[in-house]
Amino acid sequence: MDIQLECLPCFVKQTLSVLKMVEAEESTRETIMRQVLSTLGSMDYNQSPPQQAQQIHALIRELCNNPDPYAAQKRVDMDLALQLYPIIAPDVENAEDPFYAALQMAIAGNSLDHGVYHDLSSAQARAFLEQGLHSTIVGDLSQFRAEIEAAESILYLGDNAGEIVFDRFLLQHLQHCNITYAVRGGAILNDALLADAKDAGIDKMVTRLIDNGDDSPGTVLSRCSSEFQQIFAAADLIIAKGQGNYETLSEHSANIYFLLKAKCPVVANHIGCEVGAALVYRRQPN
Repeated sequence: MDIQLECLPCFVKQTLSVLKMVEAEESTRETIMRQVLSTLGSMDYNQSPPQQAQQIHALIRELCNNPDPYAAQKRVDMDLALQLYPIIAPDVENAEDPFYAALQMAIAGNSLDHGVYHDLSSAQARAFLEQGLHSTIVGDLSQFRAEIEAAESILYLGDNAGEIVFDRFLLQHLQHCNITYAVRGGAILNDALLADAKDAGIDKMVTRLIDNGDDSPGTVLSRCSSEFQQIFAAADLIIAKGQGNYETLSEHSANIYFLLKAKCPVVANHIGCEVGAALVYRRQPN
C-alpha cells in the first residue's frame, strides 16, 4: 500500500505527539519539525507509510538523543492490558463461541495504537478494550478457521505493546501447530519488542519467539533478517496484526490474514470498509 496525500498530516501529528511526550525544548522541536517537513517534501510516494515513518522516527530519536521515546507509554499500556486480561478472560472462555470472542479481543487490542490515536488516554484505551466483546467482526471467519485447522506452521506478526497481551486469547486456539510469534527488531512508536512479548507471556505459548530484525512500524521484508524472511516464506499461514503490517504486506502473495481495526480513512478506503471496523481480512493481491 503506497503513501497517500492524506498520510502527510498524520506524519506531522506523530512528530508533534512524540515531541510533546519527550518534553523536547522549543529549539529542538523547531529543528526536528523543519527536518521532518523537509523529508516529507522529497519523499517517495511509492513506498508504504511505515517505511516513511521509520525514517521520521529514526530522525526524532537521534535528535532527541532518546533511543525509545515511547518506553514509558508502552509500560503504561502493558500494565493496563495485564490488569484487564484476567478480568476479561472468563467472559472469553465462557462465551457461546470462544474462538469468536478470542478474535474480538485480539482485534480490540489493536486500538492501543499511539501512531494513529495520537492523544490516546488510559481511560480511552480501557474503554476500547472493555467494549471488545461487543464488536462485530467483518470477514470470512469460516475460511479463516479452516485455514487455521489445516495449517502446520503459523507465523503470527504482533503489533503494539499492550495489544500483544490480548493476542494470547487467539494463540490458545493455535496450539495444535508450530507457531512463530514475531515482534519488531528495534524501538519504533509503541510497537512491541521482545521484552514486551516476554512480559505478556507470549514466549510460553508459542514454539518460537523472534524479532524481525527491523525497526519499521510494519513488516518491510527487504529490511528484515534472513531468519525472519525464511520463516515468512515457509509458513503455511501468516496472521498479521494491525495497520502497519497491512500497509507493508497488503500486496504480498503469501497466505496472509490481516487482523486489525481500521483506524484511519486511508486504510479503510484501501480495504473497502468503514472506519472503525474490526476485520479479519484476506486481501487478494492484484
